[in-house]
Parts: sequence; C-alpha cells; structure tokens
Amino acid sequence: MKTSTFNRALGPCVAIAMFAGCGGAQGPFAAPGTIPPQKQMRSGATAAATPELRAPLRSLGYKTSAPLLYVANYTVTYDDVRVYRPQAKDPTPLATISDGINTPAGACIDGQGTLYVTNEPAGGSGWISEYPLGKTAPSKTVTDGVSVPAFCAIDAKGNLWVTNLGGPNVTEYLYGSKKPHAVITSGLTFPVGIAIDHSGNLYVANGIGASRQNVEVYSSGSKSPSRTITNGVASPVGITVDSNGTLYVTNVDQNNIAEYRSGHDYPFQTITKGLTYPAGATTDKRGLLYVTNYGISTVVEFPPGSLTPSKRQISKGLYNPQGIAYYPALLP
Repeated sequence: MKTSTFNRALGPCVAIAMFAGCGGAQGPFAAPGTIPPQKQMRSGATAAATPELRAPLRSLGYKTSAPLLYVANYTVTYDDVRVYRPQAKDPTPLATISDGINTPAGACIDGQGTLYVTNEPAGGSGWISEYPLGKTAPSKTVTDGVSVPAFCAIDAKGNLWVTNLGGPNVTEYLYGSKKPHAVITSGLTFPVGIAIDHSGNLYVANGIGASRQNVEVYSSGSKSPSRTITNGVASPVGITVDSNGTLYVTNVDQNNIAEYRSGHDYPFQTITKGLTYPAGATTDKRGLLYVTNYGISTVVEFPPGSLTPSKRQISKGLYNPQGIAYYPALLP
C-alpha cells in the first residue's frame, strides 16, 4: 500500500478511512521511492478482489459518440480508467480500460480523441499509455523522460505535457513522438496538476509534498516561471482552464476549488459545496466543470459560474478517483 502524501500533511491517522495506515486506500500521489512492490504492468489480466464487479464492464471497444468522460481509479485493487456518458444521472460505465494500466494518476485527451494515461507503478518510473478513441488496448507506450508521472495536458498543436514527481520536472512531447522535446525544472518541487490556456501559458501546481505549495505560470515557450500564484493555494492537486481563461485549482486538504480570472493571482470565488478531497478537474466547451472527489469516490458537475454542484454526479464504478478527462477535449 502506498504512503500517501495526504498522510504526511495531515498526520498518521486522520479520522477518515481513506488514508493508508487507517484501514483505507492510499491517498492521491505518493512520494517517489515510497511505494512497496504490488504488481507488474498488466495486459488483459486484472488484480481485482471482486472480479464479478469488473468482468461485465470489460470491453474491447465502446461507442464513441460524444460526450464521454474518462475517470482514473487510483487504487491498488481497482486501478483502471472508466468511461462514462456524463449527461446521464449516475451512469454505469460504458467500458473499463485496464490493459496497459497500473496505478493511473492522470488522464488527458487530444483533438483526435486519443486518451493519454499516466501510470505510477510500484517500484518503477512509470509510463504513459495512449489509447485511440473507442479502444481499450494501448496503441503506444511512452517511457522516455517519464519519472513517476502525475498529470498531463495537451497544447494547441497536439503536443503532450507531463508532470513528473520523480524529476521533479515537466516534459513536453511533440505530437506523435515518444522522445521528450523539452524539459522544465525551474520552480518545480512536487509538480502535479498541469494546464495550458489559449495564449499558450503553462500552469503547474506544486502539490501537497512541495516545500512551496503554489501554481507556477510559464509564458509560452519559457522554461522559467513568469509569475507565481500563492493566494488561495493550499495543497493543490488538479488544475484546469476553461474557455474564458478561468483557472480552477483543487485544494485537497481545504476541500475547495479556488477560481482565478485570466491573468489574476487572487481567487475571485471559491467552491466548497459537494467536495470531499477534490483531486482531478476538467472542463468542457460549455463551461461545465467536472471534479473527482477522491474521498467519497464520486465525480461532481458544476454549471458555469456556479458554487453549487448540479444534481448529476457519478459514483458507479468509482474507487478513489483521481485523473479525469472529457471528450471532445477543450484544447487551447
């Protein structure tokens, strides 16, 4: 079982069953080198304790009509990615992606609908698995430049950006390439959430294990931060940017999401309702915000500008969800 970064911040045994050492699952993101051996990368085989729950969800493919929501279960038993119809009320998963998956942390989607999943396996550096739209078997695996990958993002050119806890750094891969094109290290101590806006600005959250918890902002093409956001940032995990340039930061210890208008360093509002250890976040083209609640294994939806979640949420098939991605993707 993983040593949770939550545990280091909150103490050895918080009164909630999700934390390692308190009889529950591991918390999101473990420090590099603290993960005991669990299992190797799978190809078809699963390690579920209750296979009767998983078998009906396995599929070689799934219908690709939009919209789709991909959610990564970051647990030892249920380490997979579930596919949903987000417009339904507590939908059952359309498919389960487990081939090529081991402890998936983050997920992102490019303009062609290709799904990228970051994997943090026990005792290894990890890898990134790529899945064509509608497929549950990986078409490619990226390992070069990967060192305990956390989250990922896609820029306007289709290039892939990945935060690496083991760097600590951010690596950029040109579209279709398996080799790193650029590496960013300046300003990074424990990089987790990552997002890119329409101007090409890169946002990276230094998360709960960081000596300085903040969001670093890099101008397009720069490898050094142009500014640092600290106000309203406390134990950040996931970040996303909507079509208006609004930045959303999930603060897992605070059970909130701080919202920042484009170019601003102070939050203009904070979401607290409906959140229990929020981790991953993504937005769609309509401005809907989707957030994974790691603590209670749900995904909640917020209408544009709302501080209150809608009545639509997802719980079926979720076990400590973390990474989340929406198709069709909202790209810079």
